[in-house]
Amino acid sequence: MPSQETPNPVTIRNAKPEDNNHIVPLIHSSGPLAWNFVFQEGNLTAFDFLNTAYPKKGNTVSYTNHFVAEKEGQVVGSILQYTQPSFLALTIGTALKILSLYKWKAPKVMARGLKTETVIQPPKSKCLYLGHIAVLESHRNQGIAKQLIEYMIQKNPGYKTISLDVSAENPSAIGLYQKLGFVIKETRYPKGWEGKIPSHHYMEKEV
Repeated sequence: MPSQETPNPVTIRNAKPEDNNHIVPLIHSSGPLAWNFVFQEGNLTAFDFLNTAYPKKGNTVSYTNHFVAEKEGQVVGSILQYTQPSFLALTIGTALKILSLYKWKAPKVMARGLKTETVIQPPKSKCLYLGHIAVLESHRNQGIAKQLIEYMIQKNPGYKTISLDVSAENPSAIGLYQKLGFVIKETRYPKGWEGKIPSHHYMEKEV
């Protein structure tokens, strides 16, 4: 959906499996420390997991949950949406993908995932949750993240509460979300494993 408010319009559309090579680096860039903390195991990396799970349906990083911003035929931004109760079923699908890829090392990966969920928690009931908000470095400061967020809100008029998580160490993203009406409701800290991933602000916007 082209924006009428920016001299650099983009098209926002559903993600496709064939976007894999373009969107996976964007998804990873939305929280690299967390992705690496959970999914780095032996010779396998977060990219191995993302490249395995993204093209498949029925898991939390599936293309079916994502949208992309496209400019002049290039994928330049990403965003995803979750709601309850679908998130619960998607989590089971993610666990199965972890088992398939990591095999006997899967319990270690799942344990780190559960730790991360104390900081980046599952979406609340009756709430539209937005995540994996990322823009190519070469296309930042052009309003693309704002367009992605506004598109998702307009696309889901039945939800009056919109939520997201953001690293407490990302002041530019925090500032953008606050300009868009999001308010910090809670700050969640990694307890007992400080330094692995940053603390995160949980933010909400009422529409």
